[in-house]
Amino acid sequence: MAERTLPFVNVAMWSGGHCSTATKGCKDVIDGATPLVLDAIHHLPETDLARPFTMTDVGCADGGTSLEMVRQAVDAARARWPQRPITVVYADQPRNDYNSLFHLIHGLTPLPTYLDEVEDVHVMASATSFYRPILPAGTLDLGFSATAMHWLSRKPCDLTNHVHMVGATGTELAAFAEQGRRATGKRSSSGGRASWHQAGD
Repeated sequence: MAERTLPFVNVAMWSGGHCSTATKGCKDVIDGATPLVLDAIHHLPETDLARPFTMTDVGCADGGTSLEMVRQAVDAARARWPQRPITVVYADQPRNDYNSLFHLIHGLTPLPTYLDEVEDVHVMASATSFYRPILPAGTLDLGFSATAMHWLSRKPCDLTNHVHMVGATGTELAAFAEQGRRATGKRSSSGGRASWHQAGD
């Protein structure tokens, strides 16, 4: 039987929670988007209250940069639906540092966790790319992803003089721009009621 080869190699996040400490810019973006998330929760239509309120943090890394946003989202959901179960699904690539994520979320670091503050919250993880379905259709209420526009479904070309698409020039820049144009108008099929993402094609 031939050995299976992967079409691409995922980049592993650093272990030990280093991702959050090295990415203050990501936290700034998420903190800036938090009011939008809370407003979306406030305006979500009523639904079956026996079904959990389910939100995702897609591209979660070790969970540190979004911890405060998720805490506020959980508080807002609990305030709106006092008896409704809450599910938080953290999603990232298969080689993500999920050990650090669960240490953080379950209070095994000096940082406080919302699991100690709000009852009936269920934390799960999915090692699934956001280019594939993460949850069954109709089960997601709020999807969130930030600073993920550099994760492309495919690489349009190699870069000659840079490691990131922001350094592309000439025909290389044109190739990345064309892929972005093709993605324009595509919408996330989250199966839910509210979704943001900044992913590329």
